[in-house]
Amino acid sequence: MNNIIAKPDFTKLELILPGEVIQAGKGEFYLIRQDIEKLCYDAENLMRKYQDIFNLSIDHSRLNNDFRSLLTVDPEEIVFLDIETTGFSNTPLFLIGLLYFDDDNLVLDQLFARDYSEEEHLLHYFGEFVPKFNVLVTFNGKSFDIPFIRDRMIFHRKFANWKYTHVDILLHSRRRWRGLLPDCRLQTLEYYICQRRHLDDVPSALVPEIYHDFVRNGNPEYLLGVFHHNALDLITLFELTCALIIMELD
Repeated sequence: MNNIIAKPDFTKLELILPGEVIQAGKGEFYLIRQDIEKLCYDAENLMRKYQDIFNLSIDHSRLNNDFRSLLTVDPEEIVFLDIETTGFSNTPLFLIGLLYFDDDNLVLDQLFARDYSEEEHLLHYFGEFVPKFNVLVTFNGKSFDIPFIRDRMIFHRKFANWKYTHVDILLHSRRRWRGLLPDCRLQTLEYYICQRRHLDDVPSALVPEIYHDFVRNGNPEYLLGVFHHNALDLITLFELTCALIIMELD
């Protein structure tokens, strides 16, 4: 009896979510580069605002250490990160979103494992790509994203020699807005601070099952919402970072 499981046909995925198959380690994964201007109508203004902050004449000694680290490096040394997983500890991750500057352009890359076996190769690429950044920005990444990635890399015997300053925007959001807003969840901050709502959003509780269904049947239809959710979370993280720095300077 043949027990070999055939790899799904990913043709539909490539039609719905155009991207590039990346060779990494001994395998491959799928990389999608999102068009930020299609995701956020105000993207150009956001990029200009962030670059203007860097051009200000600032007494950095006035700033919190985290914000000082953001303003004393080249913008191309900063990466914003958000992940999507199949659960909590000891379960695979399948998507790493990265937002960063490249030649004054804001780039949003999504590293996607099209099945469970590709997680290892996605992490191999991640471990080689991210050490060029000196500052990492996340939302609750100190408690969730980075420990999760570290555990999955250890599981696959992958190691990244990455020395960085970690700026967790959740901590600064709580310091600034706790008691003033209903809570400091990312979607709450997006609504009150960025004045924007996720439209057609995918509830976080459904994300693991959507991915498992895709692995089983190869239908990427419902994945669109997951990728959109991840991309908007990164844009919101970027916008909150700008807002907090400006408030810190006032």
